[in-house]
Amino acid sequence: MNPQKSLIFIHGWGASCETFKPFYPHLKSEFIIYDLDLPGFGKEKINKAMSLKDYADFVRDFLGKNQIQNPIILGHSLGGAIAAKFALLYSERISKLILINAAVIRKPNLKTKIIRKSANLANLFLSQKIKNIILKILKLENSDYAEINNPILKETFKKIIDENLESNLPKIKTPTLIIWGDQDKETPLEHGRLTAKLIHNSQFHILKGGHFIFFDQPKKFIELIKNFINE
Repeated sequence: MNPQKSLIFIHGWGASCETFKPFYPHLKSEFIIYDLDLPGFGKEKINKAMSLKDYADFVRDFLGKNQIQNPIILGHSLGGAIAAKFALLYSERISKLILINAAVIRKPNLKTKIIRKSANLANLFLSQKIKNIILKILKLENSDYAEINNPILKETFKKIIDENLESNLPKIKTPTLIIWGDQDKETPLEHGRLTAKLIHNSQFHILKGGHFIFFDQPKKFIELIKNFINE
């Protein structure tokens, strides 16, 4: 394996660059490892409502600043959607793609419709107390949206849940590894199967576990990554 190969980790919603640090000791002898905080998370400030393209452009700029060429990009959940968007926009700048329980498919459902509509109403005239009551009644008080305090991040959330990459996934030509937890309730397994079907140059592995499958199956997670990059 080329010891100079660069591996970039992109975390999911509500997380930070700390997410994958427990795995670095098992990879640092074979890769140059990079991570980053996405705008709005960790230590990275957010100045405007972000779309997937905005986040992909942020990753592009990160590569430029650090002079990283042809990296492998690994993304989890929202990070997976950003990584996929990056592969669609800047395929010439990436060597391989790894998607972990990636939020690339957004099917319209009652929950997201309620979140969007209640958020719009709340932004107009409802107090925080009333918003919390509404979210509790709708059983959304523990949702990602309910936990956001930053108004710019709230707008980002509403933009992102509308971005469905399904129709564009067949355009991804980058060699892709897809790993999914069979008990994932955030990005259901059916979305993983469809993602693998639509990205033709891909490998698909289902592991026993949930949305954070790398914590449920750490050894297998590392093994799959190394085998894929070794090919």
